[in-house]
Amino acid sequence: MKHLFRILLILLFISGCKPSEVPLSLQNEIDSIVLQYIPDKREALCNLDMEILKDRRLLIKGETSIPELKAEILKHLEQSGTGYADSIKVLPDKSETARSWGLICVSVANLKKDPSHSSELVSQTVMGTPVRILKKEGSWLLMQTPDHYLGWTTASSVSGMDESGFQEWKESDRLIYTSRTGDILSEGSGKEVVSDVVTGSILKRISAGRDYFTVELPDGRKGRINRKDAEDFEKWRQTVRPEADKLVSFAESLTGVSYLWGGTSTKMLDCSGLVKTAYFTGGIILARDASQQFRYGEEVDISSSFEALRPGDLLFFGSVNDKGEKRITHTGMYIGNNEFIHASTGRGMVANNILDPDAGDYDRYLVSILQGARRIIGVPSGKGLEHISQNNWYR
Repeated sequence: MKHLFRILLILLFISGCKPSEVPLSLQNEIDSIVLQYIPDKREALCNLDMEILKDRRLLIKGETSIPELKAEILKHLEQSGTGYADSIKVLPDKSETARSWGLICVSVANLKKDPSHSSELVSQTVMGTPVRILKKEGSWLLMQTPDHYLGWTTASSVSGMDESGFQEWKESDRLIYTSRTGDILSEGSGKEVVSDVVTGSILKRISAGRDYFTVELPDGRKGRINRKDAEDFEKWRQTVRPEADKLVSFAESLTGVSYLWGGTSTKMLDCSGLVKTAYFTGGIILARDASQQFRYGEEVDISSSFEALRPGDLLFFGSVNDKGEKRITHTGMYIGNNEFIHASTGRGMVANNILDPDAGDYDRYLVSILQGARRIIGVPSGKGLEHISQNNWYR
């Protein structure tokens, strides 16, 4: 009997020390608020944990990149009469880093899913691209690019700066590199290569000669580039527009470039990286992934024929799930005459295919999984297809 009594005391002690579970209804309410602010985890961060404290208050802890989300959660808790202890960190945390902005200082920076060299490559971003630094973990930085995409890159790939330094950069005399690829050579008549450089890179202009510009890289290195390979960034930013013939010409200039999952530069490309890079030459910041790009633009009806397609339209491929939802896994650009160009996984490079079943480069499989088309040219600037003149990170 004494033995049984001791067991009961132990069980009571254990159950009394065990933290109470967070009510499922409250968990669902918080999850709903998070989903409202972050429908796509590739574009914003929110990691939260909740537990009930001994005093019956709710401890809510974690981190988010959206201050409005934290405010909305705390407002909901107050309105519901829930006592709470707030331990949500808003990133970037100014107490941990004063340099919450940065510029890519290598020709192409790789963005990883996790802070590890062995992690999946999810995207790339090119020299001079402004980024928001959210946090640091070891030698890695979690950053957000102008298209809202999140990824980890090595700290050595980014020149960090505070708000005043970032504003100074936006007001500086800048150039945009418009050729496909090239080298930044040492100053004067030197032949040493300071860095390679790719389309869309942004550099400070130091001076101009008859045939070249002297430039400063984001990390302070200096060199020179050919005048014909760059344009005044501010003028370009204000006047550039997506023109079908120029988009097609640029995309076709990348024919034969190797396929790379996550590739988003003229060095190597994946399917969405190809159309994203092409459209950036027309001043449009497209969403990063094909499944994201499919959400934006004007729908083009191709249900009965391809006659409505125009050069520059984007084609999307994938499957349909049991709920009737389209799952987009591939994209390409229509270039006219029933042809489209894409970074092909099957061929391992940028290549053309034809929508006409009687043509030699017809891809029966791709056409069978074609899910729709979107028009970008002529669509007003907005999230997912923002004109660079409207993006505050550049101006």
